[in-house]
Amino acid sequence: MRNMRHYYVFALLVAAVPGFAAVPTDNPLTPYKVSWAEKLNWSRTVDIATVAGATADEKLAAAQKQLGAEGGVIFFPAGVYQFKEHITLQNNIILRGETPKQTDARKDDYAPATRFEFPKYEPTFEGDGTANETAFKGFRVADPATTSNVGLVNIAINRGHINFDETRTHEAGRNRFVVGCTLMNTAVPDEKVPSRSIGQHGWQRYPGWKHSAIRLYTAENALVANNRLNPSTDSFMMKGYVVQKNPRFGKDTEARDVLFDHDNRGGITVNGYSLGGAGGQDPKGTPETHPWGFRKGIVIVNNYVFLTGRTAIHFTGDGTIASFNVIQMKPGVQRITNTGIGTTSGSSTNDNRAMTIRGWRYTVEGNDYEVYRNLSSDGTYYINDGEGLMHEGHANCVIKDSKIINNKGNAYLSVFLTAGIDGLLVEGNDIRPKGPGTDTKISSIFVVSDRNWDRHYLRNVRIINNTTAGSGIAITGAPAEGNVVKGNKHIGDMPGSITNGAEAVVEDNENYTVKVPTIDKPLADPNRPSATQPATRARP
Repeated sequence: MRNMRHYYVFALLVAAVPGFAAVPTDNPLTPYKVSWAEKLNWSRTVDIATVAGATADEKLAAAQKQLGAEGGVIFFPAGVYQFKEHITLQNNIILRGETPKQTDARKDDYAPATRFEFPKYEPTFEGDGTANETAFKGFRVADPATTSNVGLVNIAINRGHINFDETRTHEAGRNRFVVGCTLMNTAVPDEKVPSRSIGQHGWQRYPGWKHSAIRLYTAENALVANNRLNPSTDSFMMKGYVVQKNPRFGKDTEARDVLFDHDNRGGITVNGYSLGGAGGQDPKGTPETHPWGFRKGIVIVNNYVFLTGRTAIHFTGDGTIASFNVIQMKPGVQRITNTGIGTTSGSSTNDNRAMTIRGWRYTVEGNDYEVYRNLSSDGTYYINDGEGLMHEGHANCVIKDSKIINNKGNAYLSVFLTAGIDGLLVEGNDIRPKGPGTDTKISSIFVVSDRNWDRHYLRNVRIINNTTAGSGIAITGAPAEGNVVKGNKHIGDMPGSITNGAEAVVEDNENYTVKVPTIDKPLADPNRPSATQPATRARP
């Protein structure tokens, strides 16, 4: 009894000492109402300060071993923890920092007091340069096929990306999450650079397409919530970077100044797949042909994403929620190369967009975004991207029972060439194209199931109570049934247009003209084949 009494006295004293954090045992995922998180082992906790080890790497390895197969939470009190290597999470392991004073990561003063620092890449510009292995570290899972119930909570991460991966045949663990973290300096070099075939220097480096700052694959259940991707500080200029003048015509090269830009990377990717035929063609993905592309339980909410290029949020799933995120892309960025090998032109793309949407029954709600096209290598033209919210037919599926509601953005909302829509609500969005390079002459809201060469069904689509600028609203598809365009308002001195190519009921809209186009295309074959080829990982 004496020892027990001393324990309680010690616990009370610790709680009373200013600056000493009591080890938390609550469930910090409760606000997100994901029922699976209630089953995680939050009460089984190890304080890293009590674990033996000469370095942070050694202490973390010892703590994971101490928790064993049952797992639990490794708590990191406020402070800076220097890691030299990748952090590999074993099954059932959660890393948790102190709860920040500001609890909303979308606010500028959000700053977790628990900080993880990984090695900085120090470039050298001779020979083969500094080895990539000296830096570009991050978080991994021990077994992509099975590692489950793993995540990060309330940690400020510098120079570390998050990659909870899957196998090449799409096996993945469950219940993976990143909540309350900040990240900066997260880019990882593209393995295709340097390209010796065009004479690039061995020291050249370029951010890779597939390495988003936060990249999760899961068989079921993923939560990416209340994280903040801040502007980076470690980007570096490479003078004399050899690049092809135009990859389409020969192999002439030139030397340019190219930035290794840590913010030219995907922001958040959860189950990023290509589901069907490229270029908007058949076949389209289905749960039968691509079951990994229609996994359930994905929630992406309340994040702040800063980037200079590529896609802020990308998901594929069934019933995904992607809501109340803030996306800020830097305007006016000149992109000398979008591949690390060839220069850009007006026809290039860097996949700059707020959100790439894939799957069925999603809810995309309350997001606030500013996205911009990058300038081409000659500084004259803007390259071919800069979309807002986009579900396009390219490498995708048809739409079923989805919602895009109450979003605000400066670039168009595009549901485009989908080859079929049955159930879509587009309501309460405020889409006003503006800013350098933004296309203000096309419709602010597209809902188009027709492809370029045939017509596809469009049923039960409601476009209601939106605010638009630009050119207005377009809805086309056939056979058409149950479609409504109602209560929308166009901002501008000149009226917008409503292009009604889907036999929609059009009423009570303000400041639009209505036109019914003549569409001379055949109806698609309703028995066209579904996709049979394996899904590929899409660009983040």
